[in-house]
Amino acid sequence: MSVPEVPRPGANAVIVRYGEISLKGRNRSQFEQKLRNDLAWFMGRHGHPYAGIAVERGRIYIRGTEGVPDLRMVLGVYSYSPALELPRDIEALKAETARYFPEIRLRRSFRVSCQRIAKDFSPDSMGVEKEIGTLITENTGTPVRLKDPDFELHVEIGQRHFYLFSEKIRGFGGFPVGSAGRLVSLISGGIDSPVATFLMMKRGVLPLLLHFAVSESETAKVLRLRDRLQEFAAGQELELIVIPREDLFLGKLASLYGSRHEPYVCVICKYLMHKKASEIARREGALGVISGDNLAQVASQTLKNLYASRSAAEFPVYSPLIAWEKGETMALARQIGTYDISISNSEGCTTPRNPKTGVDCERLLRILERTGLK
Repeated sequence: MSVPEVPRPGANAVIVRYGEISLKGRNRSQFEQKLRNDLAWFMGRHGHPYAGIAVERGRIYIRGTEGVPDLRMVLGVYSYSPALELPRDIEALKAETARYFPEIRLRRSFRVSCQRIAKDFSPDSMGVEKEIGTLITENTGTPVRLKDPDFELHVEIGQRHFYLFSEKIRGFGGFPVGSAGRLVSLISGGIDSPVATFLMMKRGVLPLLLHFAVSESETAKVLRLRDRLQEFAAGQELELIVIPREDLFLGKLASLYGSRHEPYVCVICKYLMHKKASEIARREGALGVISGDNLAQVASQTLKNLYASRSAAEFPVYSPLIAWEKGETMALARQIGTYDISISNSEGCTTPRNPKTGVDCERLLRILERTGLK
């Protein structure tokens, strides 16, 4: 049964929840403060007025808001709820609950869920649920159903306020960008590497993007991908270093095609990329390299080829997509807004004929010596 649209009560606050940050020990307050600062930057950057932001017992409350900001763009946010902030008075709560009567009347069932963040308030959570639930039933005729209701009204009891809301919007969770450190990210115009970069950003990494340019159209696409990932960086600049791929091969790439070394081009390319990425990581004080590799997806990503191509890496290589299905990667790319950019037309690299899928390190090093690329 479809439910007609009913205007919902306006919100004057947002409750922000975080996940793994709550597991931190003595450093927890640093992560909370970083997330608070990122939220403040986001609100200001996107023109959302607010009166203040406070951290209280596992929650961050944005008060005095107008409109509903899209806080999914702030990494570290597990979920958030546009809410009505009220005095901590049961009669005030009952009066504001009446705002939801029109919508609840159109539903087949409802439930009230109460959580006491501050335990000093009486009645307890079950008492509030019973009192507000009875009020709703008497005024709407809609029955209570505790499992899978059509509508759920939430009450949160804070230290000084009640919060009344009906939505929990999922964010990406993780940690604030930059809270874990810096990595060099090998990024191309494809689907995988921007998603891999995003996943490491979600773990608190501030990436330094490194692109080996094949064509102007491909580089233009990477610039667009950088700008999209920038939206998740809470105001921190995502630096992009662009190096012509021909420079990576010392001007010898064209001579490899048509030679007996052509089947090894992809593995050689990855080897040289890791070598250069390690140089840049050392120079920039980064602690490793991000790669969009996915095991066995293409010829250069067999176990042997990954092992051989990474033998040049002097730093740890992080590959968050290594065991993902391609469909999972595409789904996340759509969520974060990189998919349409990645599939847009551009001039990419030329794949060698009959690429080798099982190159061992010794053979790769011999080929590098023969070609003068070691």
